[in-house]
Amino acid sequence: MKLSVVIPTYNERETLPSLIEELLSEIKKIAEKVSIIIVDDASPDGTGQIAEDLNKKYGDISVLHRKAKLGLGSAYKEGFRFALDRFQPDFIVQMDADHSHDPKEISRMLQNMHDYDFAVASRHVVGGSVIGWGTYRKLLHSTAGTLASVCGGLKISDPTSGFRVFKNNVLSSVDFSKIKSGGFAFQIEILCLLKRMGFRGVEFPSVFVNRKYGKSKMGFNESIQFIKTCVHLLMNRI
Repeated sequence: MKLSVVIPTYNERETLPSLIEELLSEIKKIAEKVSIIIVDDASPDGTGQIAEDLNKKYGDISVLHRKAKLGLGSAYKEGFRFALDRFQPDFIVQMDADHSHDPKEISRMLQNMHDYDFAVASRHVVGGSVIGWGTYRKLLHSTAGTLASVCGGLKISDPTSGFRVFKNNVLSSVDFSKIKSGGFAFQIEILCLLKRMGFRGVEFPSVFVNRKYGKSKMGFNESIQFIKTCVHLLMNRI
């Protein structure tokens, strides 16, 4: 099996080295060929150079250096295209760089996808949980998830999860130009597009751990774009 992992980064110098070490240890147990694609948005803290140094140490890492902070969604689109063109993997994983997502969960998702086309690591199915969030953050997350599910017509309990696995044929079939969001709302748009294309997804329980270092990238502008995207998706369904 060939496996690629796409990781967008912005100011993740404190978390990236330990994540890569753990990630490579886990995915090399289950895949004959592995590739990690780090898409760095010109991090001022030097994350891009750290990623290059990690490739010298471990190999199997490609670093895409972008000229500015262009957003999570555009990073995934560029990373997915690169993985498909360069490595032709059987599966592509997307995940965060801040240790919120446990690399050990990748194996379980891959082994149990069966006839499904993609998998979402869910904090809301039985066995899933969130560690380190306060009441306000949980309420905000729950509201965003409900809004996305209703507006997009999604039957996924955790549509904002950023930890996912896709089969090659799924992402190869996607016209990424149809996904307009360059930011966080990408997570919702791609699920809606896959649903319209007839692909089937499955959720697996995931333990999400709040980041210990750095800051969340979900700011005010991202929130506004997310809401606009949800409204747009709803209007297209009515």
